[in-house]
Amino acid sequence: MICENCRREIGPEEPKCPYCGAENPFALQHEQNMRRFDKRYEDTQKEVSGFGRAVEGLGKKAAILVVLLIGTVVMFVMASINYADPDEEKAVRRDAVKNAAVYAEEADGFLERGEYVEYVSFLYAHELMNLPPEEFDRFRCVQNVARDYYECIGLMEEMILRSDDPEYFDSLDTDIRNFCMYAEDYCEVLEAQKNSEKNEAYLAYILDMDTELHAAMRTYFVMDEEEVREFLDMSRAQKAVKLREVLRHE
Repeated sequence: MICENCRREIGPEEPKCPYCGAENPFALQHEQNMRRFDKRYEDTQKEVSGFGRAVEGLGKKAAILVVLLIGTVVMFVMASINYADPDEEKAVRRDAVKNAAVYAEEADGFLERGEYVEYVSFLYAHELMNLPPEEFDRFRCVQNVARDYYECIGLMEEMILRSDDPEYFDSLDTDIRNFCMYAEDYCEVLEAQKNSEKNEAYLAYILDMDTELHAAMRTYFVMDEEEVREFLDMSRAQKAVKLREVLRHE
């Protein structure tokens, strides 16, 4: 399912989003439901025990078995119904189509203000990133670059802010690998979009994102511009080794 706050994929049983820390209301509701079902099951067992004492022989055993089976089936059917992941995305997509013109204007506003992270967050929140209506066709060029820019910025902030946290030690390697993957994708998409004549209207935003990403890397990874360019030309494995040197001081 999708985190309502950062729009990333999370498990339905996770009480909090592992990326942004937001609570997962579906998991909390499921936990409450299961506690209620456990209580109902205990109550059913007590009722069966009381009922069983009122009958004798084979009739007693059959009655107990039937009531237990019925109670168990009802409990798990209700649990399954409540555990079903609610399809809120359909409603969000319908809203995106209905308000496409308004949302497209808002998206333009984010770009004009240079708010690229907010732009991508807006697209994710309104299901406009992967299945956008026709009004968003003109954003495709900048959208592809912005998505990888968004992931790179988010991962850099996470790695720098938590690199000294002992509980983050194992997760750091995962984030390093993810950053190297998105950085590689970013460079490939950036070059393709920069060289496309179709993107002239949004080229300034694409170049501005590239400038900002380089500035962030210089700050977070303590590199000069030449080192940033050399880093981006490395393979994924080489990038990962370099980042471990920077972040783990290896």
